[in-house]
Parts: sequence; structure tokens; C-alpha cells
Amino acid sequence: MSAGDAVAIQESSSQDVSSQSDEKPPIMIEKSQAPSTLDSPSSEQDGASNGTGVTTLKTPSFMDSPSPTFGSQSSFLDTTFVRQKNGWIPKEQYRLKNNLLIGVGLLELGNAGDFAANVWNQIPIPHFAMALMALGGTLALTISIFAFRDAFLSRENIRNLRKERRFLWAQKADLGAEISRDLDSQLNMNFRELGTEYVERLGMDIAMGFGAIMVGIGTFLAIGGANPRIFSASNLLSGYIGNAPVAIFGLCNTGFSVYVWRRAHRHGRAATKEVRSVVFLRRIRRVKTHAAIYAITGVTAGAASLVTATHWEGYPVLIPCIISSIVCNYLWRNRIGYERPLIQQRLDMDEASLIRELEHTTLTREIFRTRDPSEWLLKLIPDPDSLPSILEFLSANDLFDDFCLRLLKDNALARSIFGPLGREVTIDEQMSLTADKELHAKMVKAAEETMKEMGPLRFKYRERYCLEALGCYLCSKGVVIAKAKC
Repeated sequence: MSAGDAVAIQESSSQDVSSQSDEKPPIMIEKSQAPSTLDSPSSEQDGASNGTGVTTLKTPSFMDSPSPTFGSQSSFLDTTFVRQKNGWIPKEQYRLKNNLLIGVGLLELGNAGDFAANVWNQIPIPHFAMALMALGGTLALTISIFAFRDAFLSRENIRNLRKERRFLWAQKADLGAEISRDLDSQLNMNFRELGTEYVERLGMDIAMGFGAIMVGIGTFLAIGGANPRIFSASNLLSGYIGNAPVAIFGLCNTGFSVYVWRRAHRHGRAATKEVRSVVFLRRIRRVKTHAAIYAITGVTAGAASLVTATHWEGYPVLIPCIISSIVCNYLWRNRIGYERPLIQQRLDMDEASLIRELEHTTLTREIFRTRDPSEWLLKLIPDPDSLPSILEFLSANDLFDDFCLRLLKDNALARSIFGPLGREVTIDEQMSLTADKELHAKMVKAAEETMKEMGPLRFKYRERYCLEALGCYLCSKGVVIAKAKC
């Protein structure tokens, strides 16, 4: 992959590309000498200077925005791909991934699987209650599988983010007494992302996954509650032992959600002073809404779970918590979360470069939304028939790995370009350029297919990440209090 993959400020999940229409991108910006705005409420109309010193907008008919500010280095990194039973995958995916599982949104439902065991906590147990206990126990144990699978995925994100954080701290140490506003903002973004993975994913998966297992086992034991020892063990497992971790997680999650809400609020206040953007404020509202709902859900569900250990009245309170947990899961996966390659080289950024990058991303998304896919390369690349130009665009916009995977799907084409394929193959941009010219047409076709399949998703994530980076940079106070968390 190119160095642009590592340093491009971008948003990149694994969600279906069809979800790219969930956020209608604003149209291109035409900046004046006055402080710029990323868009305005009148973003559906062509704009011209209104004489008030506020930036106005224009509707693009071709790709006239500046090229991506980040990732235009002349040096290249390579990527090693490993053959597996179901195809090729990158050997090391050094990126933050938006891979939160949909199943973990049901963990609150799994922890309510002991409903029958706690409501009909009597001897003899009615037969219909036994059936409900078997159903609830099975549900709790099944949902716990999602928790531990998601914990593994979160651990990979944490490992990569910690590696990036060590690199950023090493860069900071090299600066000595000098304070870098952009480096501090990058560390702050990394801190928030790590916090999300530690608290809202790994912590939730461990606490609620363990709770679901205890609840499931306790509920099955309740079926044999005629035995006094089994009856006591069932009450403990499906009671305080199973629900106490949920309550502890609820308190921790509430504290972190309050931090995220206040951080987003400060980003919004900083933006109103320097940048007015409908899409920026929309993201702020979504982040704050998610944090508020998640905080209330965590503390409410934790308290209700402890109540259910001895009183059935706690279960009606869990119903809105189950619904809001599913809503929060959806919001994060489809409206807030993003993917990005992690930083491996020194990255200099400022407000102007971030805005230019966001403009480029916004315009590209507009082209994806309004143009036929067959026209995308023509609108996005100055020379759409030139393989070097296409590869440069793919590398600068986090699409080169996807392009390589598409090439590797065609074994005959891959062997013609890269030679004999073993278990591993290492590919860089220069290797692709050395292919026979007779193969260039097929490679251009593969690039078009890559753009159609992954382009909208990658640029949707890029826009989200640019907004996050811009908010953190604007919140930074520069040299005077650069070390303060924003």
C-alpha cells in the first residue's frame, strides 16, 4: 500500500456499501478571504458571494477540488497478502476498523433471559415456566457468543491503536520542549478511540458476556430447582453474580459517555467560532445523542438488573433499555463509527489542510451520489485511462488494498502481473506499474470495479474521520494550553 494509506485523514467497516446514502453529503465549497464554512443551510443551491464575508457554495459539475492534502508522498509502502481458504486477506491490517457486531446490541436482552427463573421462583415449577426457562437460558448463552467474538475484534483495534499511540508519543518526544498542535490533536483522537474500544466495546463484551453466561447457566439450573442446592446455586447465578458485572459496567460506561458528550460539546463550541458546517454540527448532534442515550441506558439497565435479582418489577424497566441498546448499536455502526489507516509517518495538519481534505471528500461523495458509476473515474481522475494516475488516486484514498484484493481474485490475471503465487504475496504500487501494457486495460477495469464496490464506503468513513479530526484540532488551544484534553 502507499504511504498515503497510512497518513491520509480519511474515514473508512465493514458495513454494506448500500448504506452510503444514509448521510446526504453537502456540495462543494467555494472559499473567499473570509473565514470559511464547510456548508450552509442553503447547500442545495448554487452559491455566490453574498457580500457578508461568509463562504458560499457551488454545485460541482466536474472534479475541480484540490487533490487530497494527505497521502501524496513519493515513497511507497508495500502490503503482504496471505492466501486462505476463502480468498486473500492482508497479513497485517494496520487500521482502525468499524467492526462492531450487531449481535452485541442484544446483550441487554440476553441478560434478561432469566425472566422466567426469577418470576416463577417457586417449587413446584409450572411446566410453561420450565419451557420459558429453557428458552431464556438458550438465548442468554447464544448471545454471549457475540460478546466474546466482538471482544476479539476489539482487541485487534486496541493493539493497533496502542501501536499508533507509541509512535505518536515517540514523535512528541523528538520535538522536546516544542509543542505541536497537530500532534496533540492526533493523540487526543487516539485517546478517544482507545477509550471507546476499552470501555464501550471490550468492557461491555467482558462484563455483559460473563453476565449472560451466568444468567444462562443459572436459568437452566432453575429448571431443577426442586433440589435445594441447585435452587440456591440458580438464585446466585441468575441473581447477583450474573447481574453485578452489568451494574459495574453501567457505571463505568456512564462516566465515559459523559466524557464523550462533553468533548463533542466543546468541539461544537470551537467550530461555531471558526467554521460553520451543517454536516459538522450534524455529526456533533449524533455523537452527543449516542453518548446521552448510552449513558442513561447503562446506569438504568445496571440498576434494573440488580433489582431483578429479587423482584420481577425490574424487568419492565429493562424493556426500554433493550430497545435503546439496539438503537445505540445501530447509530454507532451506521452513523458515527469509521475506519481509517493508522498513522505510521509524521503527519502535519492544520485547519486549512483539514478543510481542503473535507472539501475533496465531500465533492467525491457528491459525485458518487449523483453520477453514474461508469463516469466516476472520468470525474475523479484527470487522466482516467492512465494506470499511474488511477493507482495514485487509489493509494491516496485508501483504496489500493481493495484494488489488490480484486486483482488477486482473478488468479490468471494475478499471475500475469505478480508472477507465481505462493501462500503469501507482497504488492506495492511500483510492482503494479511494471505489468505488461497489454494487461493495463484489465487493471483499469479492476480499478473501476473497486471504485464501484468500495469507493462510496471508504469516502463515507473518510468524511466522518475528517470531521472528527477537524473538531479535535479546532478544540486545541495551541501552544498555551496544548496539553489540555479537548
